[in-house]
Amino acid sequence: MTDVPLPFPHHGHDTDPAGPTGPPGDPLTLLATRTDLADVDFTGLDLRSVLRRDPRPRTFTRCVFTEANLRGAHLAGAVFTDCSATAADFTGALLDQARWQGGSAAGAKFTDADCGDLSCDSADLANTKWGGALLADATFTGCRMIGARLTGHRGLGLQLARCNLAVANLNGLSLRGAHLVGIRFTEADLGGADFRDATLEDCRLAEANLRAANFTGADLRGADLGELTITIAAQFRGAVISPDQAAQICDALGLNVLG
Repeated sequence: MTDVPLPFPHHGHDTDPAGPTGPPGDPLTLLATRTDLADVDFTGLDLRSVLRRDPRPRTFTRCVFTEANLRGAHLAGAVFTDCSATAADFTGALLDQARWQGGSAAGAKFTDADCGDLSCDSADLANTKWGGALLADATFTGCRMIGARLTGHRGLGLQLARCNLAVANLNGLSLRGAHLVGIRFTEADLGGADFRDATLEDCRLAEANLRAANFTGADLRGADLGELTITIAAQFRGAVISPDQAAQICDALGLNVLG
């Protein structure tokens, strides 16, 4: 009887058995080989090397990036639709011209990221951190941004519309000349913020910290300023207000206005 040698797998020099990512269907393999991904779970994975090797714009639909490492990742022009990136780390990532539609990135870090012309629509961005991020011409529309930190961001032209920024830290934020519609700044820290020549329409500033904020030339006639005490009214020095708002200030001063 002749012994038949058992076949052994070929390990040529041109093949890495472990692969740079993993077997077909593995999340990293999919990321490395496709630009259009749906329903892929990247939870807790380090995606940096794959995205640096291949910086092509990608489209993500219903993908999960919970606690994923995306520090310095190349995501310029990427589209995220109904994705979840809770507590993900985008520190220093390239996100210029990226689009985020729906979904959540609550608690994510965007510190020092390049987010020029970024567009976020109807996304949950609560408790996100944007310190040092480039937000030139970035747009946030209909986003939940409760507790977000936008201090120290770079660039001009940040646009906000119908966003909830309650208890957010916006210390020193520049919104000069902006047209703000439907923004809730309740209990937000707006210390030193620049609202010069801005228009606030259907915005709520009640109970916000306005210490050293500059409202020179700002149109506040369509804003809810809360209870206008003498101290609070003084923080809006130089702004344009409505007759009703002026009457509140007069009441706070104990003045009677006769027609």
